[in-house]
Amino acid sequence: MPRKKPGKVGENKFEVIRNIPHPCANERAAVEFIESQRWEDTPCCPHCGDTDVYQMKGRDGEREKNYRWRCKGCGERYTVRTGTVMAETRMPLRYWCHAFWRVCASKKGVSAKQIQRETGLSYKSALFLLHRVRFAMADMDGVKLSGTVEVDETYTGGKLRFRGPHNKRGRGTSKQPVMAMVERGGRVKSRVIADVTAATLRAAVNEHVERPAHLMSDENPCYVGLAAEYASHQSTKHSAKEYVRGDVHSNTAESVFAVFKRGVYGVYHNISKKHLHRYLAEFDFRWNTRKDDDGERTAKAIQSAVGKRLMYQGPCAA
Repeated sequence: MPRKKPGKVGENKFEVIRNIPHPCANERAAVEFIESQRWEDTPCCPHCGDTDVYQMKGRDGEREKNYRWRCKGCGERYTVRTGTVMAETRMPLRYWCHAFWRVCASKKGVSAKQIQRETGLSYKSALFLLHRVRFAMADMDGVKLSGTVEVDETYTGGKLRFRGPHNKRGRGTSKQPVMAMVERGGRVKSRVIADVTAATLRAAVNEHVERPAHLMSDENPCYVGLAAEYASHQSTKHSAKEYVRGDVHSNTAESVFAVFKRGVYGVYHNISKKHLHRYLAEFDFRWNTRKDDDGERTAKAIQSAVGKRLMYQGPCAA
């Protein structure tokens, strides 16, 4: 009986994912990959915006070891790192490529210990790297949510060790409250909040949600009165086991929290209050780009790193 002709070996159909392994292992390939994601076919000066620029090369015609460019307009020298979260770091760009790819392709996130094992970096360097990737992912466009917006809050930090009438799960404990505002079929904005008082919750809604929006929540009395400020406000009564009434529910917001908590329990295990907002930015970014493939998401993350800078010390470091 004749043998069956072997078929083709499977290959990822997305260009970025096909190409990313090489930049993760080769420094020059990493530099050229980041340059292509940042500038595409039109390199420009990050200082003045001039496109009349050129690569600095040695006598042998090869690019210099720092992969610098020079602008003919302002005369400044720069690299693809300049004006991004990667600026002023000695960490090779191949590690940056690896971190951006792993964070964007891992649906529940990737830990600094895992990056340490995969790259050989120290734990401190891996954590430094991931915090800057998360900072690049942070939503800073200021665009408010619209349409039907669900609002909800949860608590994170610590695990209930003893069950009983005197062991609380959320309010009244030292756990950190987190609030999520999510458009039906759209974006999410998660925020660390100081408390769950009416003043705090309403201030967050007013800051991130447009007035013509239709709000959905649970029976939390802190949201009472929002109907007068927005197009409408409807709620479900969870205490009476009412979770859906027609199209009234906050299940999308609950789904956002479910994905985040799976990441905390299964990947990170514990998140400090100091850096909680960075992890929320990471999960928000993946949620907001959930319709993109991993390659498109990685490209967007690299492009979002432009114009942001996270100092080791200072007001942005916290």
